[in-house]
Parts: sequence; structure tokens; C-alpha cells
Amino acid sequence: MVPPDGEPAPVGGFFETHDPDGATGGVSVMEAWTGDRAWAAFGNARSAFAALVATLPGATVWLPAFVCRDMVAPSFRERVRFYPVAEGFHPDLVGVEAGMAAGDLVLVVAYFGQPVAEGVRDLIRRRPDLHIVEDRAQALAPGPAVDGSWVLYSPRKLLGVADGGLLVAPVGRAMLPRPDTSPDGDALWRAPQQRHDDPLGRNNAVWHVANRGKEAAMAVTSEAMTERSLAVLSRTPLSSLVDPRLANWRLLDRALHHWSALPADPTVPPLGYVLRLEPDARDAVLKGLHAERIFAAVHWPEIAAPAGDFPRETQWTRELITLPCDHRYGEAGMARIARRVEGLLA
Repeated sequence: MVPPDGEPAPVGGFFETHDPDGATGGVSVMEAWTGDRAWAAFGNARSAFAALVATLPGATVWLPAFVCRDMVAPSFRERVRFYPVAEGFHPDLVGVEAGMAAGDLVLVVAYFGQPVAEGVRDLIRRRPDLHIVEDRAQALAPGPAVDGSWVLYSPRKLLGVADGGLLVAPVGRAMLPRPDTSPDGDALWRAPQQRHDDPLGRNNAVWHVANRGKEAAMAVTSEAMTERSLAVLSRTPLSSLVDPRLANWRLLDRALHHWSALPADPTVPPLGYVLRLEPDARDAVLKGLHAERIFAAVHWPEIAAPAGDFPRETQWTRELITLPCDHRYGEAGMARIARRVEGLLA
């Protein structure tokens, strides 16, 4: 799609309002994520996580060193300890397990949509005295959850909803923290609706600024997820998001596999096509893509852990780019991205 002025339409970036009309049938996103387990819908994932942590006032909170700094709330900052993440983005819990006390909480992340490592399942089998939270903020369908774990979703990272942090309880557990205040739906939905109404991106600056303001205002609160977001998740078949994402990833991989940071052929839909580049090259590629309105992302520009203590995870903040390959695009969009990345790396 190219506007009349010849500038290409934006690719990537935050999601416009999702319209599930016309999608194929099947299990909805909401059904797939929650099943028959108890769940609570907060305004964002960090709020859902903080609410769970608040129910465990004596627990040490173990976080991976490679995690967004927004996951650490002031209410439990003093209780946080970090553990390393191995190459391949797998939790490295071997050296820290001995320091974990009964009742501690351990967050593991399904990085870029991948399933968590088998080592996490082994930890649960050995240590049923721990509370495990699987962070699926970047994951649409990474396979079965770790037995006995809490699961956390952040749907606005994966489709066009304005908000949401779904906390799903372990099987058989009904009691969980719940939000108790109402959100400002009009404010939250403004930016995704503006983008939805501007498919050619003529007013890119308007909705981009609106979204940046919305994201900057996100905080740890007791607000609930908007009913509109819940409705979209309940009406959207999971397959309508999964199948295009996998197909698009494979299209990009034909041209860009030399720089891929993920497994050669993922069996689950990745968050995006993740490149790993030297820092100078990474910055040049990002600049070149953004100049052509290809809005690649960085996960993450900053992490919560101290940089000096975790050099590998800190280095990733300077090396990684996540290219869009979601359901909004097809072969033409992937060809445009691959062409431009190849040109910038030539």
C-alpha cells in the first residue's frame, strides 16, 4: 500500500484496533490462553504481576536479568534478585537454585514467543515449594504451560487491543488477586483507533505521538482491562494470528537467516523475526528501517538488572532487532522488509 504522495505505508509498530470480522473459526485467543483456569484481567501485565507479588509479602522475587525494567515495581523492588539468561534466551537457574527458599517467586520468560526451556519444568518437579510465573507477554501460542505455574499475558504486544494483563492461575486454584478500579477506555483506545482509521499512514505523527503518550502513562495500578479488549480476545480465532505469523517468519528467514537470533525453524509463532547484529550495524539498520517507515522494535533498550553484573544480557540490548512479521502483513510486506535489511547490511 502506497499513499498518493508516494511514501510507503507504515509497517510494524503498535497495533491498530483489531477487527476479527471475517476471520476463520476455531478456538479464540481468550479460550486458548485461559482454558478452564481461573483468571484476572488487569490493565497491563506489570500490574497483574505486582498484584500477585503482593500476595506473597515474604517471598524473594527472582527475575531473569534479561527482562523489561517496567516489570520491577517500587512495591517489591527491595525483594528482587536476578538470575542469568543463557545463549538462546533460556533461563539459567542452575547457579541460583540453592539460594531459593520455600515460598519464593520465580519469573521465567517465553522470550520472543519460544517455549520456556525444559530446565524450568525440571525445576518445578524438584521444587514444588516455589511459585513459578511464566511470562508470555511475547508469546501467542508457545505450547502447554509449565505444570503448576501462573501464566501472564500482555495482549497489546500481539494484536490490536488497547490494554490488558491477563493473570491465569495454576490448574485447580480459584483464588487470585483481582483489579478493583475501572479504566479510562476512551484514553486507552484513542491511539489504536486513530491508526485503524488511517491505514495509509498519512497521519502517522499524530497516532505515533498519541501511543507514546499512552505508553508513558502506563503504570502499576489496580485498574481492570477494558471490556472492549476482552471482547476482541474472545472473538478472535487464535489460528488467524498464528498461521500468518509463522508463514511471514519463514518468508523473512529465506533472506535473513544468516543474522537470525532464533532457532532455524520455530514450531511456534515468534514475536517477530529477531536479528542479532554488531551494535554499530544494529543502530544503522534501525535508522535505515525507520527512515522508510518500517518500525522494527528493540527488546529491550534497557533491562532491569544491573549492567555490570550481567554483561551478556546487557550486550543483547545493543545487538537485537525485532522485525515485524505479524498477521497484518503478507508476502509483499515481508519482501519489502527483507530487501531493505539486505541493502542496509550489504
